[in-house]
Parts: sequence; structure tokens; C-alpha cells
Amino acid sequence: MNETKARGGADADKVIDERIASLMGKIQKEAVPERLLELARQLQAALNARNR
Repeated sequence: MNETKARGGADADKVIDERIASLMGKIQKEAVPERLLELARQLQAALNARNR
């Protein structure tokens, strides 16, 4: 692989990482209904129990 392609791939990865970070920031600012939080806790507990 030549250097230009490697650099282009790294640049593309950086753009994707920045987009993901931007979206995660927006998601984290959104209000989450209590019921959804409770369901997420139940799901996490079920996944943890399965992994034991």
C-alpha cells in the first residue's frame, strides 16, 4: 500500500471518529425516560447473569 492511500485511510478514520464522537455527545445530552433506563438496567442484569 502506498503512503497516499494509507494517509487517506487514516484521514477517513479520523473523520468517522469525529462523527461518532459528535453523535455520542448529542445522544448523551438527550433526556432519557425513566422507563427506558429501567429496561436498560434489567437488560444489563440479564446479560451479566448469562455471562456468569
